[in-house]
Amino acid sequence: MHWTTDLLTLRPPPVPTVVRHLNKKFSMQNTSEKINTWADDIIGYWRSKKITLSKGASLEEISNTGKKLGFDFPQSFKVLYQKVDGFGNGDWNEAMIAIWSLERIEEESGRYPDFIGFGDFLINSHVYGFLKNQPGIFKNYDLADTGVPEKIADTFEEAIDLINSNSDLLY
Repeated sequence: MHWTTDLLTLRPPPVPTVVRHLNKKFSMQNTSEKINTWADDIIGYWRSKKITLSKGASLEEISNTGKKLGFDFPQSFKVLYQKVDGFGNGDWNEAMIAIWSLERIEEESGRYPDFIGFGDFLINSHVYGFLKNQPGIFKNYDLADTGVPEKIADTFEEAIDLINSNSDLLY
């Protein structure tokens, strides 16, 4: 793997963009079916990349994490996490981005109370997550950073797609 560097950035080479072909059947699905199809596509992609995935969490476990953090996770997060509770065994994708388990989400939450991370690049160099008081998905360069996190996506689904395509917005 070749790395590119400049004075401010250390980032891995791009990962091929995930291309999903949406057919008429998909466009006719209701929102719940679309989210399930999206989650299954994401999991299929991760498996094709040989990423270790943790066993899914129960809806009760997801709700309990949300209650502990004072946050209501979006439906797409709940559906995905019922299928896989993040990457397993400290695994990460080709771009060195990890999707955290609920346990890690809870552990990391105390470091930045209004920011709820769900994944990171290069062991917390960049953390991706939710802000309690704003819609969208944000990146924070370090959980100890007191700066304002930068918005990278409007939805959790968009953020996962950015992660899978190794978008420049992540860095």
